[in-house]
Amino acid sequence: MAPVAETDPAGPDLSYSSERGLIEDAFGRAASGASEDIDWKETIKTIVEQSLLTRDLWLAVYLARAGARSNRLDLVEDGCEMLAGLMESFWDTAHPKLEEYGIEGRKAPCESLVRIGEFLGPIRRIVLVDHARLGSYTGEDFERFAREGESGDGYGQFRAAIADTPIEQLQALVDRLDHIASALARADAILSAQAAAANQTGTNFEPTYEVLESIRKAIRPYVMLFSGADDGLEDVDVEMGSALSAGAGRPASRLIESREDVARALDSVIDYYLRREPSSPIPAALGRIKGWIAMDFMTLLRDISPNGVPDADSVLRARNEESGRSDLM
Repeated sequence: MAPVAETDPAGPDLSYSSERGLIEDAFGRAASGASEDIDWKETIKTIVEQSLLTRDLWLAVYLARAGARSNRLDLVEDGCEMLAGLMESFWDTAHPKLEEYGIEGRKAPCESLVRIGEFLGPIRRIVLVDHARLGSYTGEDFERFAREGESGDGYGQFRAAIADTPIEQLQALVDRLDHIASALARADAILSAQAAAANQTGTNFEPTYEVLESIRKAIRPYVMLFSGADDGLEDVDVEMGSALSAGAGRPASRLIESREDVARALDSVIDYYLRREPSSPIPAALGRIKGWIAMDFMTLLRDISPNGVPDADSVLRARNEESGRSDLM
């Protein structure tokens, strides 16, 4: 991150500009529950434009928060990286100015990143997987299914959607969450050290770290499960016992007695092909089949052939009507 100018590294203070007013108005309306009326794309554009003219911690935080509000985890990462860069390279000159606002002026923007309404709630609601047939799933959904397993409402479709999602996409989500946490840790370290030097305290980012780690831990087992990594099943057992490892520690010869056992057996077959016959199409086919385990017949049919559901319904209805007439004879 380069200085704005040699004589004025942080650039002008734009906190009272009309553009900043528009940015703050967007977040104000979002806080009041009117987020559906906000043009987040335009708000983000304004934040980025101001970031080219000044080095201001508020703009970094606004970018991260706008990313969370607009389903853009990549912008959350960009905002947190910007915050860390400003802390590391522009501590003495960045806005809000230390000589005017002190440590509290630097803490204020960071505090909004640990609040549920302003950041933690929106980041949990970012859509992480968007499947054309099987629906969209947020960080909250991943966390819920990690807790509830197959007993969770909608688990079958969720599992099928994840099985049909490229491993690279899931891994990219885990990596991005790691990068966000790392950037915040860098900013946290600088703020805490500077606050301690002034006999004050920095922002407690622990709630944010916990949310990021919770979402990450809910996603990562699927990456390991579908990637064929040698330690995949161990990670699933540790991180998602309720959903994917109900049979952890069972001997290989034990009979298959539950859906979890079926899933684990399929995982073993997939693991073999990925390790021994990586060019085989079987892992992809079994991955999809594994997603069907928790589905009922109509949900499975909808996944295989969305247009086939009305036809199947008509056939079943006709059979029922025919059966009814036979009973009367």
